[in-house]
Amino acid sequence: MIRGHHGIDMPTVKYVLVAVLLFLFAVPGDAKATTQSRASREELAQRVEQRAAATSFPALEAFGEAALEQPGREGLNRLYHVMWITLNQGDFERAAAWNDRLAAAALERRDERYQMIARLNALAIRYDAGGTAATTEMNQIAGSTADWFVKAHAMRLVALALMDQDRIGEGLRLLTEADAIVPETAPYADTARAGLWEVTGMGLMKLNDIEGATTAFRRFEIDYSNPAYPRPDFDALYNLTRLSVQVGDQDLASRLVAAHHRLSRRSGLESLLVYDANLCAMVAEGGGDSRGVLDCLSPYGADLGAADFLAPQLLPSRALAYARTGQLGLARRDLAEIRRREAAGLFREDGFSEVPQVEAALLFAEGRTREAFLRLDAYHKAREVQAARRFSAGIGQVTGDMQEQLAERRRQLDTARTNTRLQKDVISSQRWVVGIAVVFILTAAGLLVWQWRSAGHLRLARRAAEEASRSKSDFLANMSHEIRTPLNGVVAMADALARSDLGPREREMVDIVRSSSGTLERLLSDILDTAKIESGQITIEPTPFHLADLVRETAALWRPKAEAKGVALEIEIPAAAERQVYGDVVRIRQILTNLVSNALKFTAAGEVRLSVEDAAGDRVRFTVADTGVGFEPEQKSRIFSRFHQADGSITRRFGGTGLGLTISRELAELMGGGLDCDSEPGHGARFWFEAPLPLADAALTGVAPVSDADVEAAALRILLADDHPANRKVIEVLLAGACADLVCVADGQEALDAFAEGGFDLVLMDMQMPVMDGLTATAEIRALEARRGWNRTPLLMLTANAMAEHVEAGRKAGADGHLAKPVTMATLFAGINQVLTVADPALDAEAA
Repeated sequence: MIRGHHGIDMPTVKYVLVAVLLFLFAVPGDAKATTQSRASREELAQRVEQRAAATSFPALEAFGEAALEQPGREGLNRLYHVMWITLNQGDFERAAAWNDRLAAAALERRDERYQMIARLNALAIRYDAGGTAATTEMNQIAGSTADWFVKAHAMRLVALALMDQDRIGEGLRLLTEADAIVPETAPYADTARAGLWEVTGMGLMKLNDIEGATTAFRRFEIDYSNPAYPRPDFDALYNLTRLSVQVGDQDLASRLVAAHHRLSRRSGLESLLVYDANLCAMVAEGGGDSRGVLDCLSPYGADLGAADFLAPQLLPSRALAYARTGQLGLARRDLAEIRRREAAGLFREDGFSEVPQVEAALLFAEGRTREAFLRLDAYHKAREVQAARRFSAGIGQVTGDMQEQLAERRRQLDTARTNTRLQKDVISSQRWVVGIAVVFILTAAGLLVWQWRSAGHLRLARRAAEEASRSKSDFLANMSHEIRTPLNGVVAMADALARSDLGPREREMVDIVRSSSGTLERLLSDILDTAKIESGQITIEPTPFHLADLVRETAALWRPKAEAKGVALEIEIPAAAERQVYGDVVRIRQILTNLVSNALKFTAAGEVRLSVEDAAGDRVRFTVADTGVGFEPEQKSRIFSRFHQADGSITRRFGGTGLGLTISRELAELMGGGLDCDSEPGHGARFWFEAPLPLADAALTGVAPVSDADVEAAALRILLADDHPANRKVIEVLLAGACADLVCVADGQEALDAFAEGGFDLVLMDMQMPVMDGLTATAEIRALEARRGWNRTPLLMLTANAMAEHVEAGRKAGADGHLAKPVTMATLFAGINQVLTVADPALDAEAA
């Protein structure tokens, strides 16, 4: 039940807060501000009463019944609304019934979000019924779920529990974090925000922030409320009445409690009549009317009857009223009942316990004035301590963000001052050097001072450089898309030109472009791989593959280059290697490619030998040996350092970034293996790496791959979606020699519209596009196929997003393959072959 709980005003908090505000702002006219605050509460109360009077709880029930027939998430959200309004009235049994219907509907519709919402609702019901252990699971859900709507609801419930424990600052901070994760314009974002503002109002009310609480309740009740959903509830009226009691505005409190009484009687709900009685007693107690308190609670008898669930609020109020009216026997009876419930663990007061005040009133009525005074004095001192702690926690939330911003600004200013000091130090050092001929001793002393000061500056600069290095890694790891997009046009067009009929001079120029763009692509891949490794973004993705075939394919890739240099490239494959194994074939191929490329680079004559053999357990060893220049043993440690080769002269003579071996070793270690080497100068080098490659459970299944000739011969109708005109032109040029009918569109929505007309054999889809992105378009295409009963059309993601998470996102959306830009004719046809092989095994027959 999200209503403010009964409690006495906290004067210490109020006076401190007023003093702080007056000191900070020195704003005159406090009476005017108080009048405005009262008017705001009164105006909000009128709007809540008008809204509640315009509907009814039977209408809410009918709304819920209709929601069961409402399709999609709208129906589920309406059920969630009905359940939560019912729970807020304290009708736990009826709320649980509606929550069961929500859970069943969400399960039937396979909606994981509202299944989790129903689970959280069940925990909230358990908590409201006294099961405080439910907060543990709420916390677990808040920390583990990835759904923002579920996370915000869970954090809201945890924040409410924290406030019940008087940990208001923590609760408000958690609500701020929850608000930050709610998207601005997402469906049902207002539903989430309304719930967060409701609990925020409760926290601010406990801090006696009257204006803040009123604003929060307005946002919950009015600003973020869906006018299409019936709202017969009037919780804000309850809370506004309590706010008026807290600030001593008995006149407004009396009018508000009368409105609450009218609506409670109109509702016909027993639980609301109980809350109305509690509110009546609260207003009477605030006005010093003890007999009025007893009159408010008299309908429920000695045992409280239907009001028993509010016993922690009602029993202390009634006992205090009995004591103050001289009915000591009845006061002792209620006090004994409180003690009995406390011993049984059935009495949980929200906030500060009022029992000591009851005991003090009894002692005073018995004439034991000194004991009564001491008991009441201890009560007020403890309450002041609690009020101070509550205020400290609350004001900490208010100033926390400001302190963080000031700290960040201070760090920026410190950095600027450091740079300024460093510049001044350089200028000063230059002046000292100029004067060295005049006063040598003074110059020496100045240099010592400068060195001492610079040492501290350099330490700061080093820390800044380390931070910059981390920022650099994160930056590079996310630059792949922007660099690969223009590089795609260069690589692809150079490849297409190389396949055309050119003169010797033109072919020489094209070969230079191809070589340079290929070098640029490899350099980009090395730098991005290094950055991804540093930032922890590389993951190992094991799949079944044929071990011997991998070795053969790697050798075949580099054999033309070896033959061009006059170097023999040999392979050794034992019979035992003719098997299916389980590992990350992409990363293993990358390591082998780096090792073979490295061997060919440093071998001018002789041979390079690639071999594979079994090692201990399920580990496999790959070895690349060459007859090249080799290196000294003491240079071995430098080989695996970033941007290093055997010596500086080799970098100039042979080229390269010095990253390949570093990346290879780190990839091998990520796979649970290792990479090492040995060499003798002038007698070549030997590099090897091991990795665990367990035997695959079953042989690879599938159809024979489609050849490039088959793709060229097949009359394919291809849909290409890419927002860059240059990229569309690249694919058009690369497919010009194939018997393909290419249809080009510029965004995902156009792709979906074109696909809906039918007749496509293949879809090439970019990821980042305006209007509708490629992932959304892919999912919509798969949904369209399902609705119309069409066969699955092969779909290849053709994108500059080349990281593992992008590949996985495409697979989840429904893509059959992923091809990273830049592309060549060979890589494009290979990617098309892959998706056609998987999705259309009949292509061979069609091409024939």
